[in-house]
Amino acid sequence: MPGDRRALLEAFIRSDASPDGKWWLDVPVGLSIGDPDTYATVDAVCLTSRDPELPEEFPDHDGVPYVYREVDPEIGLDKADGFRALRGTDTFDGESVVVVAAESGASSVGAVGDLLAHQKLLEADWDWTVEERVLVSDTDSDHVTHVCRELSVRAVRVA
Repeated sequence: MPGDRRALLEAFIRSDASPDGKWWLDVPVGLSIGDPDTYATVDAVCLTSRDPELPEEFPDHDGVPYVYREVDPEIGLDKADGFRALRGTDTFDGESVVVVAAESGASSVGAVGDLLAHQKLLEADWDWTVEERVLVSDTDSDHVTHVCRELSVRAVRVA
């Protein structure tokens, strides 16, 4: 359920286990590859080379809304359009980032694969250095924990 995933992400971002930096949620990735209307979405990205800032979608966000504005859908623009425009600037070139996926319940091995694939699509779009990959869930899974350890993905459980 998307609400559960969003609640997990928010709990993680607000916890001491999360990295400090500028947070974005539901980041379109693969924008530079193939059909302009086709892209994937990574759950969250933290730009660790930036000052701490909550995601633009959070009510207590107090930074500059670079890509998300409530009125955009009314004029026919979506979040992917905002990220495409942002990619055309040098505002976020050369960042260090943490890529995060969240899955409510017991995370699946497939979620680990999706996270790794999303990282590659993100790297195709941006000149960013991925410092860490994090998989957030609320239930332990021996299989996923093993795969995460083998693939250098940090598994985080959020209650």
